[in-house]
Amino acid sequence: MSRIKKLTAIGRKLEKQSAQYFRLEWVQYTTGYDLGSQKAYQKMVKVFKDQKNFQAILDHKAMDLEPLDKRRVEILYKTFKPYHLSDEMNKLELEIQKLSTQLSQVLNTHRSSLEGREIRSTEITQILRSEPDREKRKKAYLARAQVNQPLFQAGFAELIGLRKEYARLYGAKNFVAYQLEQQELDTNLFDGWPEQAAKLLPAMKKIKAEYGEKFIGDAKVKPWDEAYISAHLAPELNQQVDMSACYDVLREFFLNFGWDIAKYNITYDIFPRRNKSEWGYNFPIQTAKDSRILANVENRYDEYGVLLHETGHALHSFLLKPREVLLNMGVSGIVSEGFANLFGDLLYHRAFYGRFFGDQPARAEEDFAALKRWDRATRLGAIPAIMFDQALYRENIKAIDDVHQLYWKTFRQILGEEPYAEEPAWGYRIHHTTHPIYLHNYFMGDLTCDMLREVFKKRHKTDDIMSQGKKFGKFLMEEVIGPSGTYTYPELYKRVSGEEFSLKYLAE
Repeated sequence: MSRIKKLTAIGRKLEKQSAQYFRLEWVQYTTGYDLGSQKAYQKMVKVFKDQKNFQAILDHKAMDLEPLDKRRVEILYKTFKPYHLSDEMNKLELEIQKLSTQLSQVLNTHRSSLEGREIRSTEITQILRSEPDREKRKKAYLARAQVNQPLFQAGFAELIGLRKEYARLYGAKNFVAYQLEQQELDTNLFDGWPEQAAKLLPAMKKIKAEYGEKFIGDAKVKPWDEAYISAHLAPELNQQVDMSACYDVLREFFLNFGWDIAKYNITYDIFPRRNKSEWGYNFPIQTAKDSRILANVENRYDEYGVLLHETGHALHSFLLKPREVLLNMGVSGIVSEGFANLFGDLLYHRAFYGRFFGDQPARAEEDFAALKRWDRATRLGAIPAIMFDQALYRENIKAIDDVHQLYWKTFRQILGEEPYAEEPAWGYRIHHTTHPIYLHNYFMGDLTCDMLREVFKKRHKTDDIMSQGKKFGKFLMEEVIGPSGTYTYPELYKRVSGEEFSLKYLAE
């Protein structure tokens, strides 16, 4: 890497500024206080906007470099390019970031109300899982929609408009195309998804109707019924556990793969409180040096799924090589989410649940097998959310009703169902505000999980990855972690599976 030492130094400078920004973001998300994240962001942007930095990148781009150095240069060029197209774009970018931060504060501090009292998102989740009264579940579910109006009034439509204008100035077809280009994905990636989903819909509806009849006495399953059915398929999900002991549980489990999380600087903030974001996040403050996990748990077994997932993210960060600052910038969000999802899914594996339900392992195994069948059937429900997130940037959004009508239009097109309420619950999903055109990473990450498991099983002639846990950990290191910045996501997927990415695992 001696020929690109100058670029590595630029990467280090950027890493330092971004670490400070993420530390302040951590404070905002965990306490609700903004201690200067916008100023820290502007310092980070200053590195991007530095003309000398960009000229150094252009100089190296013109050099005859070895393939790996070319990849490092291309990653840096893609990241810096938008800041050197026009002053107008740079001004817009700062406006977008400022407004996004303001809207995220609305989301972080908002609390819904139900029957005259304030209610946390974790309480809503518990009602959806355990409340036998369907109408009460509906009210709890729709309480999530209460943030829609405050979010819109604070400038959601303006944020969408600013992003559209930014993409126009960049020269992209639309903001979706711009984001996909930044993620090194084909802008036509989602073409045909609605048609493919339509072919899978009958099988999904059949399974949903089967379980709907069994657990709620109605074949027409609504969004507020899904968690309730899950909880009845596997009552173990609602079992109380002592989350104060979660670190030791997680550490012991990840040792199965040859990884000791005690060796890594991972911070956990897992209990809910006022002004703390109600979502689950991993903050990769600095690759392989500082990773922080935000969650909100109420001492239920199901919540270990979030902790497994977010710990997977933290591990992914610590297993990367810190000196490869440029290649690490090229790690796909799909790869990151897929790696995390692998471990979140192991919530249903005996290797994990055995310590909690060891007295009735056969019952737990049967319940979780049924739950996995249900989860696969409902996985298709992710596609409308992905398409709605994209549609926001293809349609003209002026009034909040425009958002609602767009949501219902997408819901109807993909799932063939009519609106379930006057106002849909959409604003609570923070991705629309802070991480637009990102939801596909979770869905595609799930399909990548399926691919990785199947490839490993075939190579090692096993039906269970946990029977060879350390080998599976080594497989992930060699096939996913090691090369994850070296290749784009489509290239990495094909390199491991021998096939192009598709929705094939959704049907299996």
